[in-house]
Amino acid sequence: MLKTVITSLALLVYASTISAAGFKDSRAEKWSFSIVPMVTNSKVLQFDNGAEADISRRSGFGFTFGYNVDEHIELSLLFAASNSNYTGTRTLDDGNDTVERFSANLYTSTFNFDFTWNILSDPLTPYINLTAGSTYIDSGIPTGNIGTGCWWDPWWGYICTPVAQTYTTSKLNYGAGAGLRYDFNRRVFVKGGVMLNYLDIDTSNTADFTTYQVGVGFMF
Repeated sequence: MLKTVITSLALLVYASTISAAGFKDSRAEKWSFSIVPMVTNSKVLQFDNGAEADISRRSGFGFTFGYNVDEHIELSLLFAASNSNYTGTRTLDDGNDTVERFSANLYTSTFNFDFTWNILSDPLTPYINLTAGSTYIDSGIPTGNIGTGCWWDPWWGYICTPVAQTYTTSKLNYGAGAGLRYDFNRRVFVKGGVMLNYLDIDTSNTADFTTYQVGVGFMF
């Protein structure tokens, strides 16, 4: 996934070599929709009492829906989700302060409000953007409680089975980024860049994550 994102960013930069005599049309007052693959770098989060979570690099996928107020300002909503494996370290409350290592799967989903400033009114433009929203986190760590999971099976019909519940939470996230955008015509555009996101969780070090993303979008 990371190679795909880097290649897409390289192609986007290559678009800047295209003659300025190319297509020119205003983005102003157009709605937009885009599909956004993304990759987030690995990160070690440190907590109280020596606890740690070593989160692997993870791939994600997002969708945006927005409106171009004019050729420079775009307001949009982003929904993104990702999965990642991680290893954790925790200190057991057993009187001996036993240190235990474990592995789990981390799932996150994010709903953000984005503000983007396209610096130029041309088809090719650098941009900067600000984002803020909420991230749902499923740690993959069992709580010890048992719930019920149900689904429709094509062979056996509606099935419900016991499911181990895991620790979940929702936290504020915010960040900023920059990148390049290129409008191929009045309908299709690509954009790619780098975001630095912060997650408002109680850690000893800063819960910041670098995300590389490329979007293919449509205006209407």
